[in-house]
Amino acid sequence: MIKNQIKFFDSHVHFLWCGSFEKVKKDWQYLIFRGLGGIAAIINVDAPRDIKRYLEFIPTSYHKDIDAYFFKEGLGSDVSAARKLGDLEVFPYVDCRYLKTRDSDLTRFQEAGFRGLKVLYTPEEEEEMGIVGWRKFFGRSEQESQKIVMEMIKQAVTFGWPIIFHVNLKQYESFLTEVLETYKKHPFIIPHFGFSRKRMARFLERFNSCYSDFSSLLPHMQKNPQGYLDFITDFQDRILFGSDTTLGRPELIEDYLDFVLKLIEDRNIQEKILFKNHLRIHS
Repeated sequence: MIKNQIKFFDSHVHFLWCGSFEKVKKDWQYLIFRGLGGIAAIINVDAPRDIKRYLEFIPTSYHKDIDAYFFKEGLGSDVSAARKLGDLEVFPYVDCRYLKTRDSDLTRFQEAGFRGLKVLYTPEEEEEMGIVGWRKFFGRSEQESQKIVMEMIKQAVTFGWPIIFHVNLKQYESFLTEVLETYKKHPFIIPHFGFSRKRMARFLERFNSCYSDFSSLLPHMQKNPQGYLDFITDFQDRILFGSDTTLGRPELIEDYLDFVLKLIEDRNIQEKILFKNHLRIHS
């Protein structure tokens, strides 16, 4: 039985799955019936073909969302495949985690049809996430990684691309400050509330083009609904609906949707979170 339809967009979906892409496409139809209008699809480009090497830069909690068939089918970096998800409006982001220094010019991705940049800022190993970081993966220093990231951001800004900038504010607050000071008027989305609502609040107050989302935070929101409701209410014009799910797990989006609809009773705030803020950036 399909629940009440309500318009919404998911601003944080990873283009990963198990099994056949054709099977995955069908699994999204229920969400479309519920009112899902589109997604921001985060697509890994120039990824290693070796599964073990590939997984070094994927959080361990997502390893189960990828299988050998995914690699055999070879559609995980195909922006044209992302546009075949039925009636969904797909906004494709280049996930640059695997880009080598010599291959970091984004022109070819713009020509292929990408429309945004996703930076997973991990210059060093992230043990809690299970990611090796750029130093171990490429033998690149933090200073070198910062330089390359800044160059890609500069290019993305010239393209008019919004930028999803995954960063742990407890570790790299100063670098994000440098980035946003340089591009004050450009839209940046800092997902997962920057892993610190207190620090994230300072950025949202200081930079008018800074946004955030609650992707991956559903367990935390369930434990402290009032705290998160207060934060979302305070920054209702800057918070996006995001799940951090993969293409192979559309059911997680419904878990987020059901929770948010219960959490936020104010219809005006609901609409901002569910679709208006997303469309302001992605229209």
